[in-house]
Amino acid sequence: MNFGRLLRADLIAAAAALVLLFVMALDWYSTVAGKEARRIEVLSQPSGAAGQVEREVRETARFAAEGAERNAWQVTGAVDRIILLGLLATVLLALGAAYLRAAGKRFRPRSTPSALAAVAAALTAVLVAYRSLQEPGIDRATTVEAGLPLALAVLGVIALSCRAAMREEERGTAWREEHTTTGASA
Repeated sequence: MNFGRLLRADLIAAAAALVLLFVMALDWYSTVAGKEARRIEVLSQPSGAAGQVEREVRETARFAAEGAERNAWQVTGAVDRIILLGLLATVLLALGAAYLRAAGKRFRPRSTPSALAAVAAALTAVLVAYRSLQEPGIDRATTVEAGLPLALAVLGVIALSCRAAMREEERGTAWREEHTTTGASA
């Protein structure tokens, strides 16, 4: 295992894959009522013994907001399940491509792990973009949160980085030969 074999594109794709795991846990959707409940939670400031009602309002608002918010892990329909599988496949393929390059494994161009990761990221990005337009639930009540556009951006980074690695594989410049130096000079 030699991490010196990794291309800059491999490093970027692997880092973006790890970021994607965190982005998947962020809120992707909420509702108008959920956003209002989150606002009430933030605005309520319980203090002292008289703040018991405020604490109860804050707690109720927090539960209502959490009930309305959804992330990539909280799948409801078939499209959401396919998106989750695509996200997980993208993460595994991007990390696998970097690992296999560091391990010195070579593949024929067009069927490399980098190529598979680029395709998985691009297809998943298309599905996520579709889902952002066709939101789950009643469209007028559903709102898109920060996690979804961030996921699109990270998927784009993975797709472009893996595509760059794939180009170097096609040109034959992706494999750096290990040069060992002996103590003698010529």
